[in-house]
Order: sequence, then structure tokens, then C-alpha cells
Amino acid sequence: MAARSLSKTQPFGEQRREAPSLIDYSGALGGHEGPPLQIWVYRKMYSIRLLPRRIFAFVARDFRLFVSYRMQFFFRILSVLTIVTTFFFISKIFAGFTDPRYAAWRDPLANWLTGLAVLNYFMTGFSSLANSIRQEQMQGTLESVLLTPINLPTVIVASSAWDFLETTFFSFLYLFFGRVFFNVHFRGSFFLAVVFLLLTTVVLACLGILSASFAMVFKRGDPFGIFLGAGSALFSGVFFPTQLLRDYAGPKLGSVSLLFPATYGLDGIRQVLIQGRGFAEVTQPFFVLLTFLAVLLPFSLWVFGRAVRRAKREGSLVQY
Repeated sequence: MAARSLSKTQPFGEQRREAPSLIDYSGALGGHEGPPLQIWVYRKMYSIRLLPRRIFAFVARDFRLFVSYRMQFFFRILSVLTIVTTFFFISKIFAGFTDPRYAAWRDPLANWLTGLAVLNYFMTGFSSLANSIRQEQMQGTLESVLLTPINLPTVIVASSAWDFLETTFFSFLYLFFGRVFFNVHFRGSFFLAVVFLLLTTVVLACLGILSASFAMVFKRGDPFGIFLGAGSALFSGVFFPTQLLRDYAGPKLGSVSLLFPATYGLDGIRQVLIQGRGFAEVTQPFFVLLTFLAVLLPFSLWVFGRAVRRAKREGSLVQY
């Protein structure tokens, strides 16, 4: 009864925006309040039904901001074409490269284009949410977003949705320009490569959630972005084989690449797209990524939840 009377005191508009109260649940459950488990299940189903609409609202807002800078869009396309052309001419220096230790890099242009396309996703994965948090803080809208009846996972997904759509387009351009202008062929399963890409991106997004937690609490640039950005580009095999580090920098420094999830994601994608391997031959990097995900996902959500509660308690959501 206490829950019923409390619900009636809320304004009508707020009741409609909130997830259904106990009265709403009882109506959905055939006129009976039902056990708490049924009410919990209905609440989750209600939240899932609203998820696409909420994500679309965030994407529509960010898209309107994006199209207001049209010249920037065309210059980014031109910059991708320039980068692909530059790496094409650099690859000609390595024509006839036959060192058996680096057999997977016989076609350096294909490896570079794959690495650059995937690196875009990696950078978006662990920086998108932190950048969104900082932008909301500077615009003074973070508090209003977090005070809406939207759970934290929805805020995390919706805030990064447009960044991933944009990254998908520009990453595709690397492969498209390489195929159309420079005859780069990819012969493996694109579906399996996309599975690796999504899995790696989600793992790095977990690190991005930790990064966003740091930005929300300390209002400064975080160490995760610098460490992961430079580390992924240098140690994950984007521009050269990771084995090259072990051969010339020693086994200790070469083993640093094993600490980065991007190493396993990029290795799996290249084995699939360039070498044409199937799932049975790339299970090792796949299960390593699953292990990263099982550890980092619950931990990052827990840390982000604590960061939000601390910022609300201290009243620092509008500070930057």
C-alpha cells in the first residue's frame, strides 16, 4: 500500500516516463500484483522494449551535430584515401619480401589496411564513452542525462552508438579504397572477422567504461586512453608483426603485446581475412578474448556505477 500511495503522489507526466510502477505491473500480470520475480522480469522486458527508442534518440542528436560540419566529413574521407595511397607506395619497398619468419606479412598493404581499419574500432571502443562524458560535462547536460529514468547500461550503449556507426563507415573505407584502387584481396569469412571485431570492441569498450569512470570522478584526462592508444598502435601488430618485437627487442618487451586485447583481436581478424583460416584454426585468440570479457565487463560496470553514485553524492556532475 505504501508503494501505491507513493506512486499516486508523482506527477502524471513523470509516471508515464518512468518504468511501470507496481500498479502497472499488476495490470500487465492479469490484475494481480504477482510475485516479485514476475514484476522484476516485466520491468526488464519493459526496459528492453524501450532500448532501441532511447538509442535512436541519442544517435539522432549526435547525427544532427555531425551533419552540421559537412566539410569535416569530406576531409576525413580524403584523409583516408591519402593514407591508403601512402601505404600502397610504402608497400612497394617490401615487394618480394620472403623472410619465412614473417610469412603472414607477404602482403604488407593488406595487413596495414586491416590494422588501420581495426585500430579505428579499438580507439572508439575505449575512448568513445569517456569522450561523451567529457562533452556532456562541458555542455552542462551530464546531470540531466543521468537523472533521467534510464539505467546505466543503456546510457553507456546509447552514448557510444553514433561513434561506432561513424567508425564503421570510415573503417570500411580503408578496405574499400584498398580493393577498388589498389587491388587488395580479402579471401576469408567476413562474418567470422566481424565476430572477432565485435568481441574485441566490446572488450575494449569495457576498458573505455573504466576510462569514463576516471573522467567522471577526476574531471581530467585518464591514463587508460594514453596507455591503450599508444600501446595498441605499437605493441598489437598494427604496423608490424608482434614477433618482430620479440626478435629485436627481447622476449620481455616482446611479451608486452600479450597484455593487450587488441593483439588477439587483430591476429584473429588477419588470420581469417588474409590467410583464409576457419574458426577451428583461430580458437586460441577467440577464447582469450572471451576470458578478457568475462573479467572486465562486470568489473567495469561496477566501477562505473560507483563513479556515478559518487559524482551524484558530491554534486559534481556539472563540474569539469
